[in-house]
Amino acid sequence: MSDIEMMIRLPEALLAQAKADGVMINDTSIAHMIEAELVRAQAANRLREAMRKLEGSLTLEEIEDELAKSKVDRIAAVGSKSE
Repeated sequence: MSDIEMMIRLPEALLAQAKADGVMINDTSIAHMIEAELVRAQAANRLREAMRKLEGSLTLEEIEDELAKSKVDRIAAVGSKSE
């Protein structure tokens, strides 16, 4: 574990709200906040990468065609089960 020293300046209203809601501001809570932010940043990066890979892979018409085919297949599957 690494030690760092830092000063955090918070708006009085934010600090008051945190205290009123029982949100502790200490080493552990700051570490949890940083971990949560890392998880969000990694998820956002994965989403951007997935979007980049999918970009331009299908046109809107191709997507609509695939959805229509899937709907026909589902209807046919339901119909064959009831026969």
